[in-house]
Amino acid sequence: MKPHIVALFLMGILICSCTSHKKELLSLPEPAEIHSDSILVPPVILSATRMFIAHDMLVIYEQQKDTLFSFWKLPQCQYLFSAGSKGEGPDELLLLDRVFVETANGFKTFELPSNKIKDLKIDIVGDGRLKLYADKRLAIDQIPLNRFTFLSDSSYCFLSNNEEYEYTLLDKENNIHSFSPYPDLLYGRNEEAKAYLYNKLLVGKPDGEKFASFYAYIKMMKIYDKNGNMLKELLMEQPTDVTNDESRFAYYSTFPYATDQYIYVLANELGGRKYLQMWSWKGVPIAHYILNQSVDTFVVSEKYKKIYAISNDRDNVIYTYELYDIF
Repeated sequence: MKPHIVALFLMGILICSCTSHKKELLSLPEPAEIHSDSILVPPVILSATRMFIAHDMLVIYEQQKDTLFSFWKLPQCQYLFSAGSKGEGPDELLLLDRVFVETANGFKTFELPSNKIKDLKIDIVGDGRLKLYADKRLAIDQIPLNRFTFLSDSSYCFLSNNEEYEYTLLDKENNIHSFSPYPDLLYGRNEEAKAYLYNKLLVGKPDGEKFASFYAYIKMMKIYDKNGNMLKELLMEQPTDVTNDESRFAYYSTFPYATDQYIYVLANELGGRKYLQMWSWKGVPIAHYILNQSVDTFVVSEKYKKIYAISNDRDNVIYTYELYDIF
């Protein structure tokens, strides 16, 4: 990163108070606006649910379509093929949680109705196919396992159905451990479940050693290790009253994306602008940008130093943003 950018961010970090040795109230620096280029693509994108990268391909998951995935060659987003049928037959898939992790043969994901991990092989020979390489049903009664996250050592994290705790950890011995008591920051409607009041999005570090969470109605992020120990708790703004729908504004509504180096997340602000925040896995802000397009999902290629993003209002465009000042 350029020295003046580093200096700007260090000056922008203001620790206002500490309620524990982990929680910090942090003020982000003013963002810089970045402008997109547009790649015109065949109109095969109906409504992108999630984007991810696997084997030097951009993969777009669309849960509303009968063919769930489209594959695009990076860096120019050349359309390759679509694959992955919706259904209950061999090689078919039911509703997937929005978690995709690259593997040696393709990628793995999680099927919500069946509690199954699906390991899928990308076969690019001929017209391209997705084949079920392996699947595994988890030994747990809770269904669905929302915000499912892969951790290392065959462990998994997801939202808890315990009203006192935010998360549940399932280890390779099938031991179940609920952790992280709910914060006492918001006051919702009468008898509103804490899981809705403290709605959040999770993203795992690809090596499975950590995960991060971003809260919908609070400008707050947390970082945990693979055992459920909280490493960092950052509050970027004191929460406001959310007891009625008019005051309930979702700051974080787009699933984050992470690499082993950084966490990327889109933030909404009043007025409709989209902001990209970039964090280290130590909870240090690396970059803060305003995007000139209102996008609905995104992914970052550190190899090509680009953001790839899609707006569901335009089915024939993939937006790209350059990140040369970061890498």
